[in-house]
Amino acid sequence: MSIPAEFMTALPWLVLILVFLGMACLQWRVINALDQALSRLSLPTAPPPPPVIVQGPPPVTPSPPPAPPAPKSTGPFDAAPPWFQKALHEIGFHETGNNQGIDRYIALGHCGALGDPWCAIFANAMLESSGIAGTRSASSQSFRSNPNFVQLQGPALGAIVVFWRGTQDSGLGHVGFYRGENANSVWTLGGNENDMVQIEALAKSSSTFGLIGYWWPKSVPLPTTGAVMMPTGSPTSVTVAPSASAAPARQGVQTDIVATYFGGQQSAYGGAIDDSALGVALPFHFQGDRPRVRVTGKRSGLSVDCDIVDVGPWNTNDPYWQTGARPQAETGTDTRGRHTNLAGIDLTLAASQAIQIDGKGLVDWEFVQSPKVT
Repeated sequence: MSIPAEFMTALPWLVLILVFLGMACLQWRVINALDQALSRLSLPTAPPPPPVIVQGPPPVTPSPPPAPPAPKSTGPFDAAPPWFQKALHEIGFHETGNNQGIDRYIALGHCGALGDPWCAIFANAMLESSGIAGTRSASSQSFRSNPNFVQLQGPALGAIVVFWRGTQDSGLGHVGFYRGENANSVWTLGGNENDMVQIEALAKSSSTFGLIGYWWPKSVPLPTTGAVMMPTGSPTSVTVAPSASAAPARQGVQTDIVATYFGGQQSAYGGAIDDSALGVALPFHFQGDRPRVRVTGKRSGLSVDCDIVDVGPWNTNDPYWQTGARPQAETGTDTRGRHTNLAGIDLTLAASQAIQIDGKGLVDWEFVQSPKVT
């Protein structure tokens, strides 16, 4: 049998096509085998990146509430400079005679000697013991020219107040610390006032004595100047120092005052004392409307509001609440020389029973409203 010529012509091409297809098939099988082998190797892969944490602002820890401010004492001389505060607690000191017994003030003030008039010695002692340079001179007039001091245009509580004595050019005089004034007098806290330390009302002007002016330590910020007016009836001499242990706990409160019972007598304000009415007596004669007084028993803690129905006990012109002093009767002798029971307030029978005081006891008291100043 013969093979057609056309077939023989196409045979080479057919063989080439078969070879090509075989090679392609082999190549695919090889690639597929390699791919499967690689997948079985378990090559380590990089760990996925950590998640991104978006942080907000840090939590706010609430601040504790601010501590309340420390309570401030509210005594009558809280605004006074330190040298005045120190001088207050020297009230009552008395020389031993002829300007003797003042050794402590001489040492503190770095000036003077026994036998010297000691008002300037005392003023320097209070200044120096407060860290303020004084004049270191026993002359009352030394504050007028000493470079450590400047003259004020007017008064201020605690200012150094200088007076002349004899004549205005004598070089003699007096010096102390300003407490207050009225039209005619300056209340001065000083030494060598009737041979002692006291607050005394001194004349602004007379034929032999008068006011010169006011000075202030240059190293201390200047005060606001202005007259401190003393109420009508203020005592012209304060000779008992305020008690540190009895400092008022709040404004206007007089603490640890001896109270006694009174009754069965005529009132200085007119009429008889009513034992059944709530009333007190204070050692001062109030003019016009009298303020009411709240009295609290120290042992019972009970309080009662009372009218002022009489003047007393003991003294008739000792408004100790105006000066920060203790009742003068606490000295044991009143201003007439009588032996006292130390009482600074009297209670009617009804008032003493209301706060459970039997005859005599300690009280705190305060004005329900401020007394009027006339």
